[in-house]
Amino acid sequence: MNDILPEDIQKTKASLMKAIEKYSYKEDHENMFSLASGKKSPYYFDLKQTLLNPVYLKMTAFLIYSLIREKLNDVPSGAAGLTMGSDPIIYALALLTSETEEKLYPLIVRKQEKDHGSKKRIEGLIDAAVKKEVILIDDVITTGGSTLQANEALRQEGIRARYAFSVLDRIEGGFDNLKKEGVELFSLFNLNDFRKK
Repeated sequence: MNDILPEDIQKTKASLMKAIEKYSYKEDHENMFSLASGKKSPYYFDLKQTLLNPVYLKMTAFLIYSLIREKLNDVPSGAAGLTMGSDPIIYALALLTSETEEKLYPLIVRKQEKDHGSKKRIEGLIDAAVKKEVILIDDVITTGGSTLQANEALRQEGIRARYAFSVLDRIEGGFDNLKKEGVELFSLFNLNDFRKK
């Protein structure tokens, strides 16, 4: 997959943006939306309405993969995220790289550790995932809370992540909050790509 063309990226990005506008974005300045962070906002994204469509999920994986290649000049061996916003993207990335030499292994982080069985908080083939770089993945970044939770779970297992990738940055502090923890965020889109006013 080393022959990704810039025009393919731009065409796919435009198609995904249209899908997000159609299926996942709402803007209402009179009736504010409650966000997972606890904040109120006139801008709301429900990316699951787009990402759980196989066609758009495939586009998203391709674009995130391309962004990873652009920013890191390499493909990490592991991608981790807090369930469930990151789950479809991480699985799609794993499938996308499954027939290449640059396999990316998924690590799924629970919000709390299991209270039975192995009592693990992180699921996945950790030894394979940590051979090179482990990156963090999320669908939407607001304050970065979910990504920071995943990062802390990784740290408790002795795993360091230096980069995070998301579909959308709402530009509400997440970039800076992650940077304070030594994690640099790269996103396909931000709120200003969609807001009408």
